[in-house]
Formats: sequence, C-alpha cells, structure tokens
Amino acid sequence: MRHMRRVFAVLCAWTAVALLFAIQMRFQDDSPRSWGWLFGWQLAGWWSWAAFTPLVTAFSARAARVGSPVRIVVAHIPAALGTAVLCAATEGAVKWALGIYRTTPLSLGAGVASAVATYWTFNVLIYAMVVGLYHAVRATRLETQLMQARLDALTGQLQPHFLFNTLHTISAFVLEDPKQANRMITRLSELLRHSFSREHGPLVTLEEELQLLDHYVAIQEARFGDRLKVTFRVEAGAGAAAVPTFLLQPLVENAVRHGAALKAGVAEVEVTVVRAGDRLRLEVRDNGPGISTGSRNGGVGIANTRARLTQLYGAGHRFELANVPAGGAVATVEIPYSDHAYSHR
Repeated sequence: MRHMRRVFAVLCAWTAVALLFAIQMRFQDDSPRSWGWLFGWQLAGWWSWAAFTPLVTAFSARAARVGSPVRIVVAHIPAALGTAVLCAATEGAVKWALGIYRTTPLSLGAGVASAVATYWTFNVLIYAMVVGLYHAVRATRLETQLMQARLDALTGQLQPHFLFNTLHTISAFVLEDPKQANRMITRLSELLRHSFSREHGPLVTLEEELQLLDHYVAIQEARFGDRLKVTFRVEAGAGAAAVPTFLLQPLVENAVRHGAALKAGVAEVEVTVVRAGDRLRLEVRDNGPGISTGSRNGGVGIANTRARLTQLYGAGHRFELANVPAGGAVATVEIPYSDHAYSHR
C-alpha cells in the first residue's frame, strides 16, 4: 500500500509538470495545436521520467553510501548520462507509437534519434533535479527521525520508571553521600542536555557516542552499586568512526533492563567495538537470563534503532538480538566503517 502511494505521488507530480508545459506550449506556439496533441506530447516525455524516477532514487540511495561527496558525484556522472539518453529514447519511441511527431511519417529509429539529440542535455538537468529532491526528502526524514529519537530518549528509552528510580536513588544519597548525589545529578543533567542538543546530526563520532553513554552508565552503576559491572572494549583508533547518534544507549539500556537487572548476583554488561576491514562491529553483551521469544523485537528504543539503521544504511547494515549459548544475550550491530562523521552534519 505504501509503495502504491509513492508510485501514485510520482505519477501525479510528473503529470502536473506535463500540464504546466502543455499550457505554456499552447500560448507560446505561433500555430497552436489541439489540447489533446499537447497533452500527448508532454505526457510522453514526463511520464517517461515517471518510469525512470524509481530507478534514479534507488541508485541515489546506493550512491549515498559510497563515501565522500566527490565519490558520490563521480558515481552519478555515468548514471546521469545513461539515464538521460535512455529516457529520451523512451520518449521518442512513445511519441512515434502515438504518431504525434510534427513531421510524419517518421521511422522509429529516426524518432528515437531525434528525441535523444534534442532532449539528452535537458534530461541531465532533470536527473540532477530528481537526485537533489531525493536527498532533500532523505535529509528531512533523517532529521525527523533524529528529533523523534531525542524525544524517545526521554519518553521511551529513558522511560519514566528509570527517571523515577534515578531520582529516588539520588534522594537516598542526599543524606548518606551528598557528593555522590551531586555527581548523579550532574550525570543526569548532562544526559538530558545531550538528548535535546541541536548540535548533533544523524552521525557522530564513536568517541562522542561513548561520552554520552558514559553518563547513562554512571547513573546505572550508582543505582545498582556492586550489583552492576559495565566494561568497555573499544579497539584503538576506532573513536573517529562515524556512528548513528544515540545508537549504544538503547542497547545498553535493553541489556540492563531486560537482561542484567533480572539476574541475581553481579550483573555484567560488556560493550565491544572493533573494526573489521571496511566494517564496524558493535556488540552489547550481558550475562542475564537471555531474550524470551516474545521480546526479541525489543521495546521503543530498539525499534527506533532498527528504523534509523535501515534509513541510514539500507541493506548495508546488520542488527541482531540473540541469546548466547553460555548464557545471557548479545545485541550486534554492523555498519560500514567511515571516519567522516562531521561531513554528514
């Protein structure tokens, strides 16, 4: 249903463009043609673009993940030329089939050649426009999801019971250990401040993400005391890697809330980040009771993480929640490695 709505929207958009050009031709032509001929002439061209638009946007999505802006532009050059020629050829063939060329009779080959010679340069500009619109829509979607993620950090990922328990823990420390209570308040304020910060884009460096996670972990360790142990194993040099903002916090929260916090004794959570060639692998492992069949999809934070990874990387990422044979559960994320986080802001 969603796919059909997109197809309908694309078709309506190009039909509107064809209508505007038909009106322009009607009033600019010294010997105006009939409205039927004008609409047929314009729709043959713009509906050809309607057919090629899904291919252009699909290629744009793939090209957006090749790396630097220069490499993206280089990837688009042959695609733009090829699409411009093929779209013009399609337009020429359709106009020949409809018999609406001004000079008739005209062979199919001549009609296609005429259309390619006339429209291919114009079609390159149309290709650039379609790619630009795609990236504008994509950026808007990413920004919307980012803002939703920031809200989820308070309403979903930092759920009310967590805030309540944290404030309750702080109140208990106020008289027993005022310095510890003050540190927890500082950590909580920093965590909330980062949640609403407008300085972060869809991607941040791993180092920045770990700094944010450190505030969350410090609060949880103060809350659980000796019953919780969180360790980090981050490969040297991986701190500059680009990762989605708020990626690790919901994974660690899930490990604590659904795994480690349910285990009697010392609960252990391990965060591991390693680089394997052109891939970055992040794992959050706990020694809890594991994931039940009904909770494999996770809560709000996990669902939000899945959606943002899909939007950013498409099929280029892997995200799994699984039980560990030796006990506990592990959340695994694999994404393309890039150290250009700031270029995506």
